[in-house]
Formats: sequence, C-alpha cells, structure tokens
Amino acid sequence: MNICMAGIDHSLAGIDIREKFSFTKSRCQELYDSLRQQRGVLGAVLLCTCNRTEVYLSCAEDHAPDPFLLLCAAMGEDAAQYAQMYRGRRGREAFWHLCRLACGAKSQIWGEDQIITQVKNAQAHARACGAIDSYLEVTFRTAIAAAKDIKTKVRFSRAVDSVAIQTLAAIKSFGQPVEEVLVIGNGEVGKLVAQALLDSGYRVSMTLRQYKYSQVELPSGAQAFDYSQRYEQMPRFDAVVSATSSPHHTIKLEGFTQLQRQPALLIDLAVPRDIQRSIGQLPGITLYNVDTLSGQDIAADHRRQLEEIDRLIEKHYADLQKWRRYREEVVAQ
Repeated sequence: MNICMAGIDHSLAGIDIREKFSFTKSRCQELYDSLRQQRGVLGAVLLCTCNRTEVYLSCAEDHAPDPFLLLCAAMGEDAAQYAQMYRGRRGREAFWHLCRLACGAKSQIWGEDQIITQVKNAQAHARACGAIDSYLEVTFRTAIAAAKDIKTKVRFSRAVDSVAIQTLAAIKSFGQPVEEVLVIGNGEVGKLVAQALLDSGYRVSMTLRQYKYSQVELPSGAQAFDYSQRYEQMPRFDAVVSATSSPHHTIKLEGFTQLQRQPALLIDLAVPRDIQRSIGQLPGITLYNVDTLSGQDIAADHRRQLEEIDRLIEKHYADLQKWRRYREEVVAQ
C-alpha cells in the first residue's frame, strides 16, 4: 500500500491563492482523468473545501510521485511559484493527517463539525468518477471511522463550534444594528447559518433558484425569494451572508453600487468568493471572507485533546495495517 498526499491550505496560503485551486464537479472529473493517466497512479481522491485543496494518491509500490506537481500540471499551473505553500505526506503521516483533518483538528475553527461530511463527500465523488481504488477506499473509510470515534470520545474545548456560529458572532459584534439578514445559498452551510440566525432572533430570508423551489427544505421561519431578485430585495437587509458553490460572483460591484440602500455588513463564506472583493473597499462597507472571519490558531490548551486524538488514531491505524497485511496475503496466494 503506497499512499501519498499533498495540499495547500489556510495555514500556508491566503484565499487569493486557494481560489486558484478550487474545483467544480466537472473540473474534478477532468482532474481525475488526467491523474489516472499518470504512470504508477492507481487511484486518486480530491478534497476541496473553503480552507484547503488536497489530493490523495494510491500508487504502485515502486512509484513515488509528488502529488502537488501532478495537481499543478493537470491544472496548467507552474508548481514552482507555490513551492513554499504546500505540504506533502506519505504513508503513516498521510493517514494521520487525514484523521486529524476529518475530526476538525486541522480546521481554522477548532473541532468544526462540517469537515467530516466534506471528507465523506470527497470519497463518494471520487468513487462516482471511477477514480478511487481499494487502498484509498479503505484508507478514507478508516479515517472517517477514526474521526467519528474522536468526535464521540474527545470533548473539544472551543469558543465556537461551526462556521455558522462564527458568522453569528461577527453579526452580533458588528457596530451597527442588524435585524434582517439575507442568506444567499441554500446548501448545508447556508442552512446552518440561517438556523443559527433564526435561533438568535434575527429575521432571515434565503434565495432559491426557481427550479429548486420544490426540492429544498429551508429552516422553519426563514422567508424565501428567487435568486434573480437578490438586488431588488437587498436594500431592506442590514447584512448579507453568501455561501454558494457557484463559480461566479453572487454580488458584483456594479449591481451593489446601484442599490438605493446598501447592507453595511457582508460575509462571504465561499471559495471561490461569491462577493466581488472590490465591494469591501466602498466607504461604510465591512466585508468578511473565510480568512478574516475566523483565523483562529490551535490554542495551547488544545494539546491535551491532541494527545487523546492521537491515541485514538493509533488504534485505527493498527486496524488499517491489519487490513493491509490481510490484503497482501490474499494477493500473494
């Protein structure tokens, strides 16, 4: 079993760089097709979130490529310009990293809950694209099991427990009154944010694409209107949160500057960014992105929890090695 990975994340690169490494589903398929054509590459999984892009490879035993170089080549990017912005790991270290990542111990928001779902989705999408092999399949399955075990047994000490709560904190601490909030995007993050705001007494509206009206269940109490009406409706809101997976801006400078009344607080939770960055330079406008919203480092008091986490990972790593030995014995026969 020869597993390696490389990635670029919030600890090494700002959002300007990470945006270049964001992938739509169609781009993922293109990447997988390119990677699987590389000599010695048996399987691949791409994990792409707001805070990181990582590629995991299963390779032939006599093959040791740099996954990041292959990723950049597939994207048409010059890897040399990012030489100080990525890290690579192999074998045991790669598995350890994936387990810590999946349980939230590598997130900007310590112990966040959404990342384990993102890891599961990355594995499932690689499977759907025909990119994952049995070694990566079991590696990810074991890491996810380890993350679930950790989340059950380790009590994460943290001031916030999700991007939604961090967003809520930013709105509550804003220097101007906020009563009505528009949430653009009705995916998992958008609904979590809307629910947190509703629970805190804010009036919340969400955008829906016309073809999704009968498919999306919104949090109870949230109003809805069609996405195409966002500029028309925006003047009545005090704050806007945008959290879509769209490759295009949901709020552009031209449309925003024509509003009769502009929301003073904008929070962009998307990568690539939903809100055109030049809007943040307008007088009286505050614009947060995923970096400026959080930016937490793992505090010193998390070391005890990391020790607990690593003890649990060790147990699951032993399970993975047991499976590997069994698999190799079967193949040898």
